[in-house]
Amino acid sequence: METSEADGPRRRDAAATRQALLEAASSRFTRLGYDRTTLRDVAADVGVNMALIKRYFDSKEGLFKAALASTPRFLGRDVHFPQDREGLAEALSHQLSAGAWPEFGEHPVLMLLRGSGDERVDALRRKALDEFGRQILEASGGGPAGEDDDERLLRAQLLVALGVGVAVVRSAVGLRPLRDATAGQLAAPLREIVDALLTPPADDR
Repeated sequence: METSEADGPRRRDAAATRQALLEAASSRFTRLGYDRTTLRDVAADVGVNMALIKRYFDSKEGLFKAALASTPRFLGRDVHFPQDREGLAEALSHQLSAGAWPEFGEHPVLMLLRGSGDERVDALRRKALDEFGRQILEASGGGPAGEDDDERLLRAQLLVALGVGVAVVRSAVGLRPLRDATAGQLAAPLREIVDALLTPPADDR
């Protein structure tokens, strides 16, 4: 079945509207958390009827899941995924630098911090943070964590917690010089931290 010329703009408009809703929702989930974000406000941000959100995403939970999925991969973003500890430290320094996420207003990891009161949504938050820790292990050069490899995963999660702490302190407190730190200023100390946490023990090298 051929697509008429009239269908083209309509389909493009639908895709653009869906993307605009995702961006508005991501911004609100990041700034306000799940509980304080309403579908009515997200729709108003885009200037559309709230029924469109339900058409595209089914529910608030569906919108949150789609917002998580659309968030740039924390370490990869638009460049190659880091392959070693040096690349990991460089990626983190850019991700945690001031003004790194202008499209969100805040670091998008803040979307994962505020409790929702909904266990299904909180499970999505835990899964996303767990995946971030496993991304770090993959990037550290030590390979993915095995089922019983809790120590390595713990070390990766400590690094996740550091990144989360930077985002929280910058957003909630504005502590200087951390608030204004550039990627260049963060690179050296983050490299030391990455090496200290993720360098395998001598007998494992």
